Formats: sequence, structure tokens, C-alpha cells
Amino acid sequence: MTSAEIRQRFLNFFKERDHKVLPSSSLIPFGDPTLLFTSAGMVQFKPYFLGQAKPPYPRTTTCQKVFRAVDIDLVGTDGHHLTFFEMLGNFSFGEYFKEKAIPYAYEFLTKDLRLDEGRLWAGIHNDDDESYAIWVKTGIPEERIRRFGDDYNFWAAGPTGPCGPDSEIHYDWGSEYGCGQSDCGPNCEHPGCDRFLEIWNLVFMQWNRDQSGKRTDLERKGIDTGMGLERISSVVNGYPTSHQRSSSRAPSGVFQTDLFQPLIRHWAEQTGNAYGADPKSDVSLKVLADHARGSTMLLADGVTPANDGRGYVLRRLIRRAMVHARRLGPAAQLSSGIPIVARILGEVYPELPKNLNQIQSVARSEEERFGIALRQGMERLQDLLEGGTLSPQDVFYLHDTLGFPVELTAELAAEQGMTVDTAAVETLMQAQRDRGRIATGGFAAPLAGTATRFVGYDRLEADSTITDVFPVAGESEQSDVFLEETPFYAERGGQTADTGWISWDHRKAAVIDAQPQGEAIRHRVEISADRLTPGHRVHAEVDAGRRQAIARHHSATHLLHRALREVLGEQATQAGSSVQADYATFDFRFPRALTAEEIDRVSSLLNEKIRADLDRRVEELPLDRAIATGAVALFDEKYGDLVRVVSFGDWARELCGGTHVERTGEIGFALISSERSIGAGVRRIEMRAGAAAERQAREYERVLAQLGDELRAAPADLPARVAALQAEVKRLEKETANLRQRLAAGGSAQLEEADVDGVRLLLQRVDAGEKDLLLFADHALSRTNGKGVAIVVGGRNFAVKVASPLADRLAANELVQAFRQVAGGKGGGRGPVGQGGGIDPDRVDAAFKSVQEYVRVHLKDK
Repeated sequence: MTSAEIRQRFLNFFKERDHKVLPSSSLIPFGDPTLLFTSAGMVQFKPYFLGQAKPPYPRTTTCQKVFRAVDIDLVGTDGHHLTFFEMLGNFSFGEYFKEKAIPYAYEFLTKDLRLDEGRLWAGIHNDDDESYAIWVKTGIPEERIRRFGDDYNFWAAGPTGPCGPDSEIHYDWGSEYGCGQSDCGPNCEHPGCDRFLEIWNLVFMQWNRDQSGKRTDLERKGIDTGMGLERISSVVNGYPTSHQRSSSRAPSGVFQTDLFQPLIRHWAEQTGNAYGADPKSDVSLKVLADHARGSTMLLADGVTPANDGRGYVLRRLIRRAMVHARRLGPAAQLSSGIPIVARILGEVYPELPKNLNQIQSVARSEEERFGIALRQGMERLQDLLEGGTLSPQDVFYLHDTLGFPVELTAELAAEQGMTVDTAAVETLMQAQRDRGRIATGGFAAPLAGTATRFVGYDRLEADSTITDVFPVAGESEQSDVFLEETPFYAERGGQTADTGWISWDHRKAAVIDAQPQGEAIRHRVEISADRLTPGHRVHAEVDAGRRQAIARHHSATHLLHRALREVLGEQATQAGSSVQADYATFDFRFPRALTAEEIDRVSSLLNEKIRADLDRRVEELPLDRAIATGAVALFDEKYGDLVRVVSFGDWARELCGGTHVERTGEIGFALISSERSIGAGVRRIEMRAGAAAERQAREYERVLAQLGDELRAAPADLPARVAALQAEVKRLEKETANLRQRLAAGGSAQLEEADVDGVRLLLQRVDAGEKDLLLFADHALSRTNGKGVAIVVGGRNFAVKVASPLADRLAANELVQAFRQVAGGKGGGRGPVGQGGGIDPDRVDAAFKSVQEYVRVHLKDK
């Protein structure tokens, strides 16, 4: 049975049982700062489970795109760890509970997928007698039901909030895959046991837990289930997670399914490494297959490689894949697998074939960047090895920041007689994974119990009621306040949050931030939490001047987006934005820098539409109709059945939930300040609008006038004047270099010599800076006819140069160490060149004798 058939059978099964089939949400969680990526099927339904919003359907089912970076280093070591996977799930928001969730799951597995009933086991919570009775009644005998504690079978939103037991369904591969122990069962902890595989988790949200730990029944109990498509595909088709204990066959599991095999065969044929022939190459083939899927899906959802946040995870994913590609051979490239991913998953996720060229272009660019990073890693590692120290922190930095493999570090270190403390490195890596688990966790306190109604499109003031108040950790004079309705726009979609005030009983407090929390809005207020009480009436007022400045910049980004597409073509699509009160940045996908002429055309068109004073029109339309009318949808937005469409005249039309000016003439003027690259295939324009643009223009005029005064040139003549000055600087630099060389050639007055077994050792004291010492050393060495060593001292710095014929017998690093053991300071070297500093000038003669003695002993040993 193909994975596509299993996916469709699952959705059809629950559709026939009155579940609404909903599409997958983006891998970028919408309006949820607690999550880096969508890490479970229930993420898009959090507001419903928390009671913050009324669900549009009482029961739903999805096949959700999921990404988990927490175990990235474990991918390839077994048959089930993955970064990207598809989560099949069914959900109930108070409609049904255990009495239906358990029989539904059992029926689907045994009837629709025809799994052997005798191989299914259930794991339940120690105290969950209700689930135990339902499982027995459903068809799993008592001896195949195991009880576990909170570590395995209890789910909670956080320290407080919704919680409840869960029940896992495990598949038994058979005793030949087990540990042989009498107590072997689901969640077996004996080493090497691969007998049982968890395939489905059923979460029963039945209590609300308060700060004291007391649990009370939820008014509407919820069901949240999740089953990985890849895992169930491996089970249905008989691909065990690992090998039989009596077999040497490589683990296969999910990697044997049709979701991975086309990718694995591609790189196996490309590199000549047959899958299953060699355990090491098998690991690399599995890593490439998984990481190609993960990076493709992240790129399709708008993530771009970067040095922090989501982009950092993507960059690390691509670089880890490229390390394994290099192990397979020079022909292997991650980007070559992207069209295969699009072919396998494109029918379900149409954003893949639609953006295939762009995705592949960004991946290729990142591969090129990694080639540079790998060279940097080699250079950094070589410096550490030559310095004689290699701490676990150094190894972790090379791995985590530069993508340099730990095993390659260990291999190169061993060649130098050094060892890597792999246990300490693993501790650092585990700490990183733990931080990742926190970053990709589910809920974060405080959690509001009800949704907030936003009224800020139409008015900037509102009377409202406080629903919740929470203290802010570490900030005694701040609190997080939730209101029934609010005019404050919460930060989302790239637009910054409103600020302003709330007032009550002749008192007033500043609102300094507003953030979405599911369907609620959290207001950060400058007042201690004990001075506000739920139920109190307050007056909320937005800073009108700041809101209008933000609106000018937001509307200007819509016009800019359309202008870019007019000038550059439809491929110039938005990749992100940041709309502030005094500036805006607009990120867009485009493969190269814009020319000056293109920037001029974009700017001219943008300001032309501002002067045209186009009117703003806002509509609510069904999503498919909005797209059909030409509205542009953005990658990081969550869209429901009805969407908000913002149009300016008949020119710019986008799906948008932000705030805008009434007419484009209110923007006044927009100034493009800069255009640059921020990642592979992604450009960023910084822009100012309205008063901020006027201030920027005046600042540019002031700077030009000041430069004109300093350089005695009119503003129009400044480019030519600067070019002339640059030419003059180059001429002077060349002249300075010639003077230095002549100085080096004439610096032999203070030259001392010693002959040690036919090797001429030269010591020269010069009055020169650190960067010039090697020039003197080269000149001094030219006098030795290829049989010498030059040591040049300048103040507290020194340089060492070994003639090429002696380089394989005398290492500069060792000569540096012999010199500084007497003269003090520190230093090192590589090959025939070494340098150091911090020495005692009065001990140079003694240090020179130390070098002579080292050479004498070293050559004798040779």
C-alpha cells in the first residue's frame, strides 16, 4: 500500500465519521511566539483547546506538515528519527472523548489498514482505568496493555492549563527484533531493543490544572491524536525499524518506504554507493533523503538560510546534508534531490512544484556558501591543533556554527596525537537539543482563557473589561493584561504592535507592547499586576500618531511589492517584512542585486502611485475567490475560509490583516534607503515613508553639504572627487610598500649569525611593526642559500621563517616555542612560518641560544 493511499484512507475514514477535512497549516506557526516550527498536528487548533475561540467545526482531521529539529543529529542512525514528517490526526473539541477515539483508532488500523490485531499493544497512564476498560472492550487483551507514569503517558499544556492522560498504540515486530528479556514490552529500555514501535498517540484533554496543582474537569473535553505517515507506512508494508538480531542487514524502517526510496536510489546511483552495502554510506544516504525533504519543505514555506532563528536551523540542515554528500562522493549534491521531493509530495503540497526553481536556486547557493564555510572550519581547526589545545567547546563550535563534523575533527586531531572528549561534546550537543525542545514546545504561560475581540480597524479607543492579569517575571512594575476587546493591534504579519495607554478610576498606565496569544491579545502594561483585577472596566487608547506612521509604512510596502513585480517580474515575491513607525524593511525573493536603473524605476513607480492618491478598499472574501481576483497571498499568514483583502485602487491587491492609510496620498513620500542581500536568493529593501522619509532626505542633504565643504566640491562633483582621492590613496599605498621593502633590504646592520650543523641561524633586530617583520625575515633568509632560519625581532614581537629545503626537518611552530620559552610571550606557526608577541626584549639573546640548542638536539635525533 503506497503512502499516498494510506494518507487518503485516513482522511476518508474520518470524513465518513463527520470530521471536517482541513488543509495542513504552514511549518511557520502563525501568531505563536512560543514555537519555532509547527511541531504537531494540534498547533493550528491551540486556541480551540484553550477555550480562547469557538471552533468552526466540532471535529476535524488533517495531514499536517511537521518539522522537529530537536534530534537532527540522530537522523540516519536508526530507522525512525526524522526532521520533517507528515502527522495524521483527528481532533474533537468537546464532541467525543475516549469512548470513540480509541475504537476509531483500532478500527482504522485493523480494518482499513488490515494490520495484524495480535501485533497491537496499548500503553496507558497508571491511573487511567477508563482507557484500560475501553481497550479491553475494543479488542486488545489485558496482557497487551501496559501502564506507565507521567513520563510516557501524560500530556500537559504547561505548569497550568489543560492536561490529561494519553494512550499510545505500539506495533510489535516480533521477538526476533527484541532484547530477549522477560519484561520486554512497549517503551522497552533494554539496550538494542527494537521490537516495539509507537505508531499512534491519543491525547485525552480532560482537566484544567491550577497553580496549586489541583485538577478540575474541563467543561469540554478534547481529543488530539497524531500518527506519523512515514512510520505507519513502514509498518503497513513490513519494513521494520531495525534489523533482526541474527541479521547484519542495515536498518530500514521509514527509509524503505516510497516516501524515501526514490531519493535514496537517486544518490546511490549518482555516487555508486549501493544502499545496504555499507553501514557508513547507508547513514549518509538516509541523512540526505531526510534533509532534502526537510530543507525543501522549509524553503517552500518561506524559510531562508540565516544565522539565527528558523533560518539557522535550515542552514544547519543543509550543511549537515552536504557533509554526508561529500562522504558519498563529489557527484552528490543536496539540491539535485529537490525535484524528486517535489515529485513525491507535490500533489499534496502544490507549493512545491510552484516554487521549485526558487527552492532549488536557494539550495544551490547555500551549497556554495558551505564550501566556503568548510574551508573556514579546516583553517580554524588547523589553528587549534597547532596551538596544542582542542577543548569540547571548540569542537562544538566547529560543529554547531560552521557545520564541521565532530568525527572529522576527531580524525584530524588523532593525526596530530590529540584526542577529542566526545562525551563532553555530546553533553554540549544534548544541552543544545534540550534548548531546542523548549523552543519547539507547545504552550507558554501566561495563557488567557478567552479570545480578545479586535476593534482597532475602525477606532483607536475602546471601553473594555479585563479578563486576565499576570505578573511579568523579573519586572515587578509590569504586567500582562488581557481584555475582552481592544483597539491595540498585536504584532503579526510583520507589523509592529501598537502602543498607548489604559486608564481607569483617574489612573493611567502605558501599554508598551501587544502580542497575539492564540486568539487572545496580551498587552504589556507598565504597572504591577496587583493593581489590576479581572472584571474591572478600563479605557484603552492607542497612540494615534504612532499608529498613523505605522500605517503609512505598511501601505507603502504594499505599493513597493507591486512596483517590484512590475519592474522585475512575477518572480519578485515577498519573503517577509518588518513594518515600524519610522521605517520598514521588505524582503523579497530575487536571484541578484538590483541595478541602479531598476531601483530608480521601482522608486519612481512607487511614488507615482502615492501621488495618485489611490483609495483603500477592504473586503472579506472566501479564500479561493480572493485568490481568483488577483489578491496576493503571503507565505507566513494563516488563512481561514474568509480572508481580508486590502486593495489600493485597482493596482495593489493583497490578503492582509494589518492597518493602513485611507488613501495613498496620506503616505506623502517614500524613500528607498538601501537594497542588499540577506540570504541565498533573498533581497532586502529598507524604506522610509512620510515624515521619516523627509527626515532621511534632509539628513542625506546635510551629509552631502558637509562632505562638499570638507572636499571643496559641489554635491554633483563629489563622486569624481572621491574617485580621485581613492586613486591617490592606492598610489600612496604602493609607494609605502616599496619603502618598506627598501627598509628591509637595508636592515642588516644588526644581524647576528650562528651555524648549527650546517644550518645558518640568523637573528635580526629591527625597528618595525608586527606586520612588517616577515618582510625582514624573507630578506634575511635570502642570504642563507636555502639552508637557514631567520628570526626577526621588533620590539615585543617576533617572526620566524624557515627556508623551504629545511621545512620538512624544522617546523616553525617548534622554533617559536623554543624561542618564547626563554623570551616569554606567546605564539605559534604553521609550516615554515611562525609569529609571536609579548616577549621580553632583554632576553632575546638567551632565547636565540635556546633556538640554537633546539636545532642541535633536533637534527641529531633526526
